[in-house]
Amino acid sequence: MKHPQAPKGSAAGHNLTGRHGISSGSDLAVKLVSEALAGVHVDVVVSGSIGAVESIRFVRALRRLGADVTPWLTQGGSQFVTPLALGWAAARDCRTGFEADASHLAEGHACVVAPASASFIAKIANGITDSPAAALVTSYLGWKRPVIILPSMHDSLAHAPQVQANLEKLRASAPNVVILGSRLEEGKHKFPEPAVLADHCAHAYNHAILKNKQSATRVLLTLGGTRAWLDDVRYIGNYSTGRLGSLVTEELHRLGLDVDVLAGAAEFLPRCHHSLTRVATNEDLARAAQKMIGQKPDALVHAAAVLDFAPAHKSPGKTPSAAGKLSVELVPTPKIIDDLNLRGPAKVAFKLETGVDEQKAAGIAREYIKKHGLTMLVVNNLSDVSAERHRAWIFETQTAGHPVERPFEATSKEEVAKAVARHVWERLTRHA
Repeated sequence: MKHPQAPKGSAAGHNLTGRHGISSGSDLAVKLVSEALAGVHVDVVVSGSIGAVESIRFVRALRRLGADVTPWLTQGGSQFVTPLALGWAAARDCRTGFEADASHLAEGHACVVAPASASFIAKIANGITDSPAAALVTSYLGWKRPVIILPSMHDSLAHAPQVQANLEKLRASAPNVVILGSRLEEGKHKFPEPAVLADHCAHAYNHAILKNKQSATRVLLTLGGTRAWLDDVRYIGNYSTGRLGSLVTEELHRLGLDVDVLAGAAEFLPRCHHSLTRVATNEDLARAAQKMIGQKPDALVHAAAVLDFAPAHKSPGKTPSAAGKLSVELVPTPKIIDDLNLRGPAKVAFKLETGVDEQKAAGIAREYIKKHGLTMLVVNNLSDVSAERHRAWIFETQTAGHPVERPFEATSKEEVAKAVARHVWERLTRHA
Protein backbone atom coordinates (compact mmCIF):
# COMPACT_ATOMS: atom_id res chain seq x y z
CA MET A 1 0.00 0.00 0.00
CA LYS A 2 1.13 3.52 -0.66
CA HIS A 3 1.41 6.27 1.93
CA PRO A 4 2.29 9.93 1.39
CA GLN A 5 5.96 10.76 1.42
CA ALA A 6 7.33 11.89 4.76
CA PRO A 7 7.19 15.68 5.01
CA LYS A 8 10.38 17.59 4.39
CA GLY A 9 12.51 18.06 7.43
CA SER A 10 11.18 15.05 9.30
CA ALA A 11 13.97 14.44 11.79
CA ALA A 12 16.48 15.59 9.17
CA GLY A 13 20.06 14.95 10.12
CA HIS A 14 19.17 12.66 13.01
CA ASN A 15 19.23 9.26 11.31
CA LEU A 16 21.98 7.28 13.04
CA THR A 17 22.63 5.26 9.90
CA GLY A 18 23.17 8.10 7.46
CA ARG A 19 21.50 8.66 4.12
CA HIS A 20 21.85 5.16 2.77
CA GLY A 21 19.77 3.29 5.35
CA ILE A 22 20.63 0.30 7.50
CA SER A 23 22.41 -2.82 6.32
CA SER A 24 20.68 -6.10 7.17
CA GLY A 25 23.62 -7.12 9.32
CA SER A 26 23.54 -3.97 11.44
CA ASP A 27 22.60 -4.15 15.11
CA LEU A 28 20.09 -1.39 14.35
CA ALA A 29 18.25 -3.42 11.68
CA VAL A 30 14.81 -4.95 12.16
CA LYS A 31 13.02 -7.66 10.18
CA LEU A 32 9.90 -6.37 8.45
CA VAL A 33 6.71 -8.28 9.27
CA SER A 34 4.43 -5.91 7.35
CA GLU A 35 4.52 -2.77 5.22
CA ALA A 36 1.39 -1.32 6.81
CA LEU A 37 3.34 1.78 7.87
CA ALA A 38 5.84 1.92 5.00
CA GLY A 39 6.76 5.52 4.22
CA VAL A 40 5.07 6.82 7.38
CA HIS A 41 7.04 9.01 9.79
CA VAL A 42 5.89 8.53 13.38
CA ASP A 43 6.93 10.68 16.33
CA VAL A 44 6.78 8.62 19.55
CA VAL A 45 6.54 10.50 22.85
CA VAL A 46 7.55 8.58 26.00
CA SER A 47 6.32 10.23 29.20
CA GLY A 48 6.78 9.48 32.90
CA SER A 49 5.15 6.12 33.59
CA ILE A 50 6.59 2.72 34.45
CA GLY A 51 5.18 1.60 31.10
CA ALA A 52 8.08 3.51 29.55
CA VAL A 53 10.25 0.43 30.07
CA GLU A 54 8.32 -1.18 27.18
CA SER A 55 8.93 1.76 24.84
CA ILE A 56 12.15 0.25 23.45
CA ARG A 57 10.32 -2.82 22.19
CA PHE A 58 7.40 -0.69 20.99
CA VAL A 59 9.60 1.53 18.83
CA ARG A 60 11.21 -1.54 17.28
CA ALA A 61 7.75 -3.04 16.66
CA LEU A 62 6.66 0.10 14.77
CA ARG A 63 9.77 -0.16 12.61
CA ARG A 64 8.91 -3.80 11.83
CA LEU A 65 5.74 -2.42 10.23
CA GLY A 66 7.85 -0.14 8.02
CA ALA A 67 7.55 3.07 10.06
CA ASP A 68 10.30 5.68 10.30
CA VAL A 69 10.35 6.60 14.01
CA THR A 70 11.67 9.61 15.92
CA PRO A 71 11.57 9.14 19.72
CA TRP A 72 10.87 11.99 22.16
CA LEU A 73 11.58 11.63 25.88
CA THR A 74 10.06 13.78 28.62
CA GLN A 75 11.87 14.54 31.86
CA GLY A 76 9.57 12.10 33.66
CA GLY A 77 10.13 9.46 31.03
CA SER A 78 13.91 9.76 31.45
CA GLN A 79 13.56 8.32 34.96
CA PHE A 80 12.59 4.98 33.41
CA VAL A 81 14.47 4.80 30.09
CA THR A 82 17.46 6.56 28.55
CA PRO A 83 17.80 8.61 25.34
CA LEU A 84 20.57 6.24 24.25
CA ALA A 85 18.31 3.19 24.45
CA LEU A 86 15.46 4.90 22.58
CA GLY A 87 17.90 6.17 19.96
CA TRP A 88 19.15 2.64 19.40
CA ALA A 89 15.60 1.29 19.11
CA ALA A 90 14.65 3.93 16.52
CA ALA A 91 18.02 4.03 14.72
CA ARG A 92 17.61 7.79 15.14
CA ASP A 93 18.66 10.25 17.83
CA CYS A 94 16.18 10.71 20.67
CA ARG A 95 14.88 14.28 21.16
CA THR A 96 14.90 15.62 24.71
CA GLY A 97 15.10 19.41 24.43
CA PHE A 98 14.15 22.40 22.33
CA GLU A 99 16.48 22.84 19.35
CA ALA A 100 17.35 25.59 16.88
CA ASP A 101 15.65 23.78 13.99
CA ALA A 102 12.27 24.04 15.77
CA SER A 103 11.93 20.27 15.74
CA HIS A 104 9.01 20.56 18.17
CA LEU A 105 6.79 21.64 15.26
CA ALA A 106 4.91 18.70 13.74
CA GLU A 107 6.43 17.54 10.46
CA GLY A 108 5.63 13.82 10.56
CA HIS A 109 2.53 11.87 9.60
CA ALA A 110 1.41 10.81 13.08
CA CYS A 111 2.29 11.17 16.75
CA VAL A 112 1.97 8.39 19.32
CA VAL A 113 2.12 9.12 23.06
CA ALA A 114 2.93 5.82 24.75
CA PRO A 115 2.90 5.68 27.66
CA ALA A 116 0.83 8.79 28.43
CA SER A 117 0.95 9.68 32.12
CA ALA A 118 -1.85 11.59 33.87
CA SER A 119 0.44 14.62 34.10
CA PHE A 120 1.32 14.62 30.39
CA ILE A 121 -2.33 14.09 29.41
CA ALA A 122 -3.23 17.17 31.48
CA LYS A 123 -0.59 19.23 29.70
CA ILE A 124 -1.60 18.40 26.14
CA ALA A 125 -5.33 18.63 26.95
CA ASN A 126 -4.88 22.16 28.25
CA GLY A 127 -2.29 23.49 25.81
CA ILE A 128 0.63 23.63 28.25
CA THR A 129 3.76 23.54 26.07
CA ASP A 130 6.53 23.73 28.67
CA SER A 131 8.46 20.83 27.12
CA PRO A 132 9.42 19.97 23.54
CA ALA A 133 7.33 16.79 23.67
CA ALA A 134 4.21 18.66 24.83
CA ALA A 135 4.79 21.34 22.20
CA LEU A 136 5.15 18.65 19.54
CA VAL A 137 1.81 17.02 20.40
CA THR A 138 0.12 20.44 20.51
CA SER A 139 1.51 21.20 17.05
CA TYR A 140 0.08 17.91 15.76
CA LEU A 141 -3.29 18.88 17.22
CA GLY A 142 -3.01 22.27 15.53
CA TRP A 143 -2.34 20.66 12.15
CA LYS A 144 -5.15 18.14 12.80
CA ARG A 145 -2.80 15.26 12.13
CA PRO A 146 -3.32 11.88 13.83
CA VAL A 147 -2.48 11.78 17.53
CA ILE A 148 -2.68 8.35 19.18
CA ILE A 149 -2.63 8.27 22.99
CA LEU A 150 -2.11 5.29 25.32
CA PRO A 151 -2.99 6.20 28.94
CA SER A 152 -0.83 4.27 31.38
CA MET A 153 -1.35 4.68 35.13
CA HIS A 154 -2.96 3.22 38.27
CA ASP A 155 -6.73 2.74 38.24
CA SER A 156 -7.20 5.39 40.92
CA LEU A 157 -5.61 7.96 38.61
CA ALA A 158 -7.31 6.71 35.44
CA HIS A 159 -10.76 7.02 37.03
CA ALA A 160 -10.14 10.43 38.60
CA PRO A 161 -12.66 13.00 37.27
CA GLN A 162 -9.87 15.35 36.22
CA VAL A 163 -8.11 12.70 34.14
CA GLN A 164 -11.37 11.59 32.54
CA ALA A 165 -12.22 15.21 31.75
CA ASN A 166 -8.84 15.75 30.11
CA LEU A 167 -9.22 12.62 27.98
CA GLU A 168 -12.69 13.74 26.92
CA LYS A 169 -11.33 17.18 26.07
CA LEU A 170 -8.71 15.57 23.83
CA ARG A 171 -11.31 13.36 22.12
CA ALA A 172 -13.48 16.39 21.43
CA SER A 173 -10.60 18.58 20.26
CA ALA A 174 -10.19 16.92 16.87
CA PRO A 175 -11.43 13.84 14.98
CA ASN A 176 -7.82 12.77 14.50
CA VAL A 177 -7.30 11.98 18.21
CA VAL A 178 -7.48 8.29 19.14
CA ILE A 179 -7.38 7.10 22.76
CA LEU A 180 -6.27 3.47 22.84
CA GLY A 181 -7.26 1.00 25.52
CA SER A 182 -4.58 -0.09 27.96
CA ARG A 183 -4.00 -3.62 29.27
CA LEU A 184 -6.07 -3.79 32.47
CA GLU A 185 -4.28 -5.91 35.05
CA GLU A 186 -3.70 -5.80 38.83
CA GLY A 187 -5.70 -2.59 39.18
CA LYS A 188 -3.53 -0.76 36.67
CA HIS A 189 -3.78 0.54 33.10
CA LYS A 190 -0.66 -1.20 31.79
CA PHE A 191 1.33 -1.03 28.57
CA PRO A 192 0.06 -3.70 26.10
CA GLU A 193 2.32 -6.21 24.37
CA PRO A 194 4.45 -3.84 22.22
CA ALA A 195 3.83 -5.66 18.91
CA VAL A 196 0.06 -5.60 19.54
CA LEU A 197 0.18 -1.89 20.37
CA ALA A 198 2.09 -1.25 17.13
CA ASP A 199 -0.63 -3.11 15.22
CA HIS A 200 -3.31 -0.96 16.87
CA CYS A 201 -1.40 2.22 16.01
CA ALA A 202 -1.13 1.12 12.36
CA HIS A 203 -4.86 0.40 12.36
CA ALA A 204 -5.73 3.80 13.82
CA TYR A 205 -3.56 5.66 11.30
CA ASN A 206 -4.67 3.70 8.23
CA HIS A 207 -8.32 3.62 9.30
CA ALA A 208 -8.36 7.41 9.43
CA ILE A 209 -6.98 7.56 5.88
CA LEU A 210 -9.62 5.11 4.63
CA LYS A 211 -12.41 7.09 6.30
CA ASN A 212 -11.16 10.34 4.79
CA LYS A 213 -11.30 8.67 1.37
CA GLN A 214 -14.73 7.22 2.23
CA SER A 215 -13.40 3.73 1.56
CA ALA A 216 -15.27 0.64 2.74
CA THR A 217 -13.64 -0.97 5.78
CA ARG A 218 -15.79 -3.87 7.05
CA VAL A 219 -14.51 -7.43 6.49
CA LEU A 220 -16.09 -10.73 7.55
CA LEU A 221 -13.51 -13.48 8.08
CA THR A 222 -13.97 -17.13 9.06
CA LEU A 223 -11.21 -19.36 10.45
CA GLY A 224 -10.63 -22.61 12.33
CA GLY A 225 -12.30 -25.99 11.97
CA THR A 226 -15.91 -27.06 12.49
CA ARG A 227 -17.26 -30.10 14.34
CA ALA A 228 -20.25 -32.45 14.15
CA TRP A 229 -21.49 -34.42 17.15
CA LEU A 230 -21.67 -38.23 17.24
CA ASP A 231 -23.32 -38.10 20.67
CA ASP A 232 -23.32 -35.61 23.54
CA VAL A 233 -19.62 -36.27 24.25
CA ARG A 234 -17.90 -37.31 21.03
CA TYR A 235 -17.52 -35.48 17.74
CA ILE A 236 -15.73 -35.56 14.41
CA GLY A 237 -14.04 -32.45 13.13
CA ASN A 238 -11.77 -30.83 10.59
CA TYR A 239 -8.34 -30.01 11.97
CA SER A 240 -7.19 -26.42 11.57
CA THR A 241 -4.67 -24.46 13.60
CA GLY A 242 -6.32 -21.17 12.66
CA ARG A 243 -2.89 -19.63 12.23
CA LEU A 244 -3.27 -18.57 8.59
CA GLY A 245 -6.68 -17.00 9.21
CA SER A 246 -5.24 -15.20 12.23
CA LEU A 247 -2.32 -13.84 10.20
CA VAL A 248 -4.75 -12.56 7.54
CA THR A 249 -6.88 -10.91 10.24
CA GLU A 250 -3.90 -9.18 11.82
CA GLU A 251 -2.62 -7.83 8.49
CA LEU A 252 -6.08 -6.57 7.51
CA HIS A 253 -6.29 -4.89 10.93
CA ARG A 254 -2.94 -3.16 10.41
CA LEU A 255 -4.15 -1.86 7.05
CA GLY A 256 -7.01 -0.07 8.80
CA LEU A 257 -9.86 -2.51 8.09
CA ASP A 258 -12.46 -3.60 10.67
CA VAL A 259 -12.42 -7.41 10.75
CA ASP A 260 -15.30 -9.38 12.28
CA VAL A 261 -14.02 -12.91 12.94
CA LEU A 262 -16.06 -16.11 13.19
CA ALA A 263 -13.68 -18.64 14.74
CA GLY A 264 -14.16 -22.39 14.94
CA ALA A 265 -11.83 -24.78 16.76
CA ALA A 266 -8.32 -23.34 16.50
CA GLU A 267 -4.97 -23.35 18.27
CA PHE A 268 -4.32 -19.75 17.24
CA LEU A 269 -6.63 -16.74 17.40
CA PRO A 270 -5.84 -13.26 16.04
CA ARG A 271 -4.32 -10.77 18.48
CA CYS A 272 -6.20 -7.86 16.88
CA HIS A 273 -9.69 -7.66 15.41
CA HIS A 274 -12.92 -5.65 15.45
CA SER A 275 -14.96 -8.51 16.93
CA LEU A 276 -14.53 -12.26 17.47
CA THR A 277 -17.34 -14.82 17.79
CA ARG A 278 -16.67 -18.49 18.58
CA VAL A 279 -18.58 -21.18 16.68
CA ALA A 280 -18.44 -24.98 16.87
CA THR A 281 -20.58 -26.69 14.23
CA ASN A 282 -21.38 -26.00 10.58
CA GLU A 283 -24.81 -24.84 11.71
CA ASP A 284 -23.28 -22.41 14.22
CA LEU A 285 -21.04 -20.97 11.54
CA ALA A 286 -23.86 -20.68 8.99
CA ARG A 287 -26.14 -18.85 11.45
CA ALA A 288 -23.42 -16.48 12.61
CA ALA A 289 -22.30 -15.80 9.04
CA GLN A 290 -25.84 -15.02 7.88
CA LYS A 291 -26.26 -12.63 10.80
CA MET A 292 -23.04 -10.84 9.85
CA ILE A 293 -23.95 -10.79 6.14
CA GLY A 294 -27.14 -9.02 7.21
CA GLN A 295 -24.94 -6.20 8.52
CA LYS A 296 -23.59 -5.77 4.98
CA PRO A 297 -19.81 -6.32 5.27
CA ASP A 298 -17.75 -4.95 2.40
CA ALA A 299 -15.57 -8.05 1.90
CA LEU A 300 -15.44 -11.73 2.81
CA VAL A 301 -12.47 -13.98 3.58
CA HIS A 302 -13.69 -17.56 4.07
CA ALA A 303 -10.72 -19.41 5.58
CA ALA A 304 -12.57 -21.83 7.87
CA ALA A 305 -12.05 -25.58 7.44
CA VAL A 306 -15.71 -26.58 7.17
CA LEU A 307 -16.81 -30.22 7.43
CA ASP A 308 -17.91 -31.67 4.09
CA PHE A 309 -19.51 -34.68 5.80
CA ALA A 310 -21.37 -35.05 9.11
CA PRO A 311 -23.08 -37.94 10.94
CA ALA A 312 -26.59 -38.58 9.63
CA HIS A 313 -27.84 -38.92 13.22
CA LYS A 314 -26.64 -37.83 16.64
CA SER A 315 -27.03 -40.36 19.45
CA PRO A 316 -28.42 -39.02 22.73
CA GLY A 317 -26.25 -39.08 25.83
CA LYS A 318 -22.94 -40.98 25.76
CA THR A 319 -22.67 -44.13 23.69
CA PRO A 320 -21.42 -46.85 26.09
CA SER A 321 -17.87 -47.97 25.38
CA ALA A 322 -19.06 -51.55 25.92
CA ALA A 323 -21.30 -51.24 22.86
CA GLY A 324 -18.49 -52.70 20.79
CA LYS A 325 -18.01 -51.90 17.14
CA LEU A 326 -19.87 -48.81 15.93
CA SER A 327 -20.73 -47.72 12.42
CA VAL A 328 -21.47 -44.10 11.58
CA GLU A 329 -23.26 -43.01 8.44
CA LEU A 330 -21.82 -39.77 7.06
CA VAL A 331 -23.84 -37.52 4.77
CA PRO A 332 -22.73 -34.47 2.75
CA THR A 333 -23.22 -31.09 4.41
CA PRO A 334 -24.57 -27.97 2.69
CA LYS A 335 -21.85 -25.69 1.29
CA ILE A 336 -21.80 -22.63 3.54
CA ILE A 337 -20.10 -20.52 0.90
CA ASP A 338 -23.18 -20.99 -1.34
CA ASP A 339 -25.23 -18.93 1.12
CA LEU A 340 -22.65 -16.19 1.66
CA ASN A 341 -24.12 -13.83 -0.90
CA LEU A 342 -21.86 -10.82 -0.65
CA ARG A 343 -22.14 -7.91 -3.06
CA GLY A 344 -18.85 -6.33 -2.04
CA PRO A 345 -15.78 -5.97 -4.27
CA ALA A 346 -13.71 -8.70 -2.56
CA LYS A 347 -14.66 -12.32 -1.88
CA VAL A 348 -11.83 -14.72 -1.00
CA ALA A 349 -11.96 -18.45 -0.30
CA PHE A 350 -9.48 -21.25 0.44
CA LYS A 351 -9.51 -24.81 -0.93
CA LEU A 352 -7.42 -27.76 0.26
CA GLU A 353 -6.57 -30.43 -2.34
CA THR A 354 -4.29 -33.46 -2.56
CA GLY A 355 -1.90 -34.43 -5.34
CA VAL A 356 -2.39 -31.33 -7.48
CA ASP A 357 0.10 -29.37 -9.57
CA GLU A 358 -0.26 -25.83 -10.87
CA GLN A 359 -2.19 -26.90 -13.96
CA LYS A 360 -4.74 -28.90 -11.96
CA ALA A 361 -4.98 -26.12 -9.40
CA ALA A 362 -5.74 -23.63 -12.19
CA GLY A 363 -8.58 -25.81 -13.45
CA ILE A 364 -10.04 -26.08 -9.96
CA ALA A 365 -9.70 -22.32 -9.50
CA ARG A 366 -11.48 -21.45 -12.74
CA GLU A 367 -14.47 -23.61 -11.83
CA TYR A 368 -14.63 -22.59 -8.16
CA ILE A 369 -14.21 -18.86 -8.77
CA LYS A 370 -16.95 -18.84 -11.40
CA LYS A 371 -19.33 -20.98 -9.33
CA HIS A 372 -19.03 -18.94 -6.14
CA GLY A 373 -18.41 -15.47 -7.56
CA LEU A 374 -14.95 -15.15 -5.99
CA THR A 375 -12.29 -12.53 -6.62
CA MET A 376 -9.53 -14.75 -5.16
CA LEU A 377 -9.00 -18.43 -4.41
CA VAL A 378 -6.08 -19.85 -2.44
CA VAL A 379 -5.44 -23.48 -3.46
CA ASN A 380 -3.47 -25.45 -0.86
CA ASN A 381 -1.85 -28.82 -1.56
CA LEU A 382 -2.04 -30.97 1.59
CA SER A 383 1.51 -32.31 1.20
CA ASP A 384 2.84 -28.73 1.10
CA VAL A 385 1.12 -27.56 4.29
CA SER A 386 2.50 -28.03 7.80
CA ALA A 387 3.12 -26.01 10.94
CA GLU A 388 6.53 -24.97 9.58
CA ARG A 389 5.77 -24.34 5.90
CA HIS A 390 2.93 -23.44 3.58
CA ARG A 391 3.05 -23.52 -0.20
CA ALA A 392 -0.04 -22.40 -2.11
CA TRP A 393 -1.22 -21.15 -5.49
CA ILE A 394 -3.17 -17.92 -5.33
CA PHE A 395 -5.56 -17.14 -8.17
CA GLU A 396 -7.31 -13.78 -8.46
CA THR A 397 -9.55 -11.95 -10.89
CA GLN A 398 -10.20 -8.31 -11.65
CA THR A 399 -13.95 -8.86 -11.32
CA ALA A 400 -15.78 -11.47 -9.24
CA GLY A 401 -16.39 -14.73 -11.10
CA HIS A 402 -14.37 -13.79 -14.20
CA PRO A 403 -11.46 -15.83 -15.65
CA VAL A 404 -8.44 -16.13 -13.39
CA GLU A 405 -5.13 -14.46 -13.97
CA ARG A 406 -1.78 -16.27 -13.80
CA PRO A 407 -1.36 -17.53 -10.23
CA PHE A 408 1.00 -16.19 -7.63
CA GLU A 409 2.88 -18.93 -5.77
CA ALA A 410 3.33 -18.29 -2.06
CA THR A 411 5.83 -20.23 0.02
CA SER A 412 4.85 -19.34 3.61
CA LYS A 413 1.77 -18.59 5.69
CA GLU A 414 2.97 -15.02 6.12
CA GLU A 415 3.28 -14.60 2.35
CA VAL A 416 -0.22 -15.99 1.78
CA ALA A 417 -1.65 -13.72 4.48
CA LYS A 418 -0.08 -10.60 2.99
CA ALA A 419 -1.30 -11.49 -0.51
CA VAL A 420 -4.87 -12.01 0.70
CA ALA A 421 -4.87 -8.83 2.79
CA ARG A 422 -3.41 -6.78 -0.05
CA HIS A 423 -6.05 -8.15 -2.45
CA VAL A 424 -8.90 -7.16 -0.11
CA TRP A 425 -7.42 -3.74 0.70
CA GLU A 426 -6.77 -2.88 -2.95
CA ARG A 427 -10.29 -3.78 -4.04
CA LEU A 428 -11.94 -1.89 -1.20
CA THR A 429 -9.88 1.24 -1.82
CA ARG A 430 -10.35 0.95 -5.58
CA HIS A 431 -14.12 1.20 -5.10
CA ALA A 432 -13.94 4.22 -2.78
